[in-house]
Amino acid sequence: MSGSNGIRVYYCRNAATPTALSELDRPGVILEAVPCSGRIDPRYVLKAFEGGAKAVCVLGCPSGECKSFEGNLRAVARIQGADELLSEAGVKPGSVRIFLLSDSTEAALDSVVKSISKFLDEVNA
Repeated sequence: MSGSNGIRVYYCRNAATPTALSELDRPGVILEAVPCSGRIDPRYVLKAFEGGAKAVCVLGCPSGECKSFEGNLRAVARIQGADELLSEAGVKPGSVRIFLLSDSTEAALDSVVKSISKFLDEVNA
């Protein structure tokens, strides 16, 4: 992974645009659009950590509004499972997080971006 020791942020391209995530575009942070947060499986997360990532987070659509039906709900279960596996392997618990929008408004997106930004700050502290 380029930018080892960085933080990988996967985001559903239906939930956000690069412009909306500009606050997260900082050194050491790699933003990557995915077709659906449900496409993220533990292999993505493990590969990021194998490449030197300090943390991984995923941004998904609001519950009930995923264009891939329940992809965001699958992503929640997968990310929680990946965090548990990584914790057992010695990675700091909570190094993998998922953030779902509360609704599809700009205010909800701004709120989630602030939450992700806080997570990035905590990881880098």
